[in-house]
Amino acid sequence: MFEFAPIAMAVSTSDTETSSYLKVNDAYLRLTGLKWEDISGRTLISEGAAISSPARDRRHRMLAEDGGYVLEEVDIRHADGTILPTLISAQRTVIDGVSFDVEVILDVSARVRHQHEIELALRASARTDALSGLPNRACFDEVLAEHLERRDETDKLLALAFIDFNGFKAVNDTMGHAAGDEVLRIIASRFRDSFRANDFIARIGGDEFVVLLEVDPSHLNDVELTLKDAVDRIFKPIAVEGVVVELGAAMGVTLLQPEDDAASFVKRADNYMYLAKQTGDRLAMIWLGKTDSHLVKAKTATGATG
Repeated sequence: MFEFAPIAMAVSTSDTETSSYLKVNDAYLRLTGLKWEDISGRTLISEGAAISSPARDRRHRMLAEDGGYVLEEVDIRHADGTILPTLISAQRTVIDGVSFDVEVILDVSARVRHQHEIELALRASARTDALSGLPNRACFDEVLAEHLERRDETDKLLALAFIDFNGFKAVNDTMGHAAGDEVLRIIASRFRDSFRANDFIARIGGDEFVVLLEVDPSHLNDVELTLKDAVDRIFKPIAVEGVVVELGAAMGVTLLQPEDDAASFVKRADNYMYLAKQTGDRLAMIWLGKTDSHLVKAKTATGATG
C-alpha cells in the first residue's frame, strides 16, 4: 500500500540533526523529481534536500513533544528548482525501541495557483469599469502613482488628457440609459482603437475619460495632432437603436511638471477641460505645451455644446 499510494509518503529516522530517509514511495519521487539513490543515506537537512524550511526545527519539536503534526505548510524544492507548496502531516512511531517519523505530503501547488488566479481576477475586476471594460478610477490612480514614482528614471514626458462628453445627458434623457450605456461602450471601443497599445485609457466617471501618454520630447509637437485625430475618430456619429447620435467632447491636456503631485496634475488637466467646454465648440481641446505660459487652443469642429 505504501509503495503504490497516490500521495507522497516518506519514512525517516527521528534524530533532528542526523535524520535520514529510510524509505519513500514512488509518489514522493515523482513529486520531488529525485531518484532514490539521490537521497538514500543522506540527511534530510543536507544540501539539495527536497524539504528545506526554517520551520524544520519547530516541526521536529512538535514530533518530539506531541508525537506529530497535521497539515503544516512546507515548501518542497523539485529537482528542477521549482518550489512546490505542500501540506505535510507527520507522526512519530516507535518500533522495538527505535523511533521513526512517517510523513504524508500533499501537493497543493494546483490549489495555490488557482487561488492566485482568483486573486488576480478579483484585483482586475476591482480595477476595471464594468460597463466599458476599461480601467476605472482606482486603476488610474495606481498607474499615475507608478508614473510619478519613476519620473526621474525616464527621459520621456507624461501627458494627461482629460475628456468630458458634450451632449451625453441628452442621450440618456431622450433615449434612456440603455442607449446611453451602448454609446459609452462604443466610445470606449473607439478609444482603444484610437491610441497606442502602451497609452493608458480609463473611464473615471459617468462620461469622463482620461488618457496618459508617454511622449518622447523630440515628438512633443506631434501630441496635439495625435489627440486631435483621436478625438475626430472617437466622436464620429454613432448609430444607436436606429437613431444617429452626435456627441461632442471637451478635452484638457497638460504635461507633468517637476513640482506636480497626482492631485495638481489631474486638477490642471481638469481645469483645461472646463476651459475647452466654455468655448461652446462641439469638439474642443485646450493643449498645454512644456510650460503653463504657452497655451494653444485647437478646435477640431464647431457646433452646439450639449
